[in-house]
Amino acid sequence: MVGTDPDREPLDKWKATISSMLVFDKDDVGDRPTLGQFSQPSMSPFTEQLRTAAAGFAGETGLTLDDLGFVSDNPSSSEAIKASHETLRVMAKKAQRCFGSGFLNVGFVAACLRDDFPYTRSQFYLTTPKWAPVFEPDASTLSLMGDGAIKVNTAIPGYFDGEAFYDLTGIKGTDNG
Repeated sequence: MVGTDPDREPLDKWKATISSMLVFDKDDVGDRPTLGQFSQPSMSPFTEQLRTAAAGFAGETGLTLDDLGFVSDNPSSSEAIKASHETLRVMAKKAQRCFGSGFLNVGFVAACLRDDFPYTRSQFYLTTPKWAPVFEPDASTLSLMGDGAIKVNTAIPGYFDGEAFYDLTGIKGTDNG
């Protein structure tokens, strides 16, 4: 609002915020105040800037824009999403190998300190950490894994038992004896 009398009593901001009607009188000279409204700026440039930054981040991390909350008008097929996550899965497997050796070293030092005995590292070289699968399989992948396990067990009886299948899929079955 421009054109109001500078000597006029200031408007109470809280009343102006919650009231539905405001009255603006002419000043002593008879000039009317001019009311105006700021135009709402477009959010498009800001959103596009965020999308560009997210696309760069997604490219570096192996994620998709959908993973980062930017839903696309043309959603990808499940195969395309799996393919885009393959890089992320490979990076996670490498991280598991790296963390595994670190955890083994910590365990080795902890066992030496706990027992107050200088164990040799040769006692730990056969130890391998056991990790859950990076991604839980979806229904179609689980079906393919089941078919593969049946075929492998046909060729090599007993190769896939419940524990081996759990290691492969991360899904624990029931123990029926």
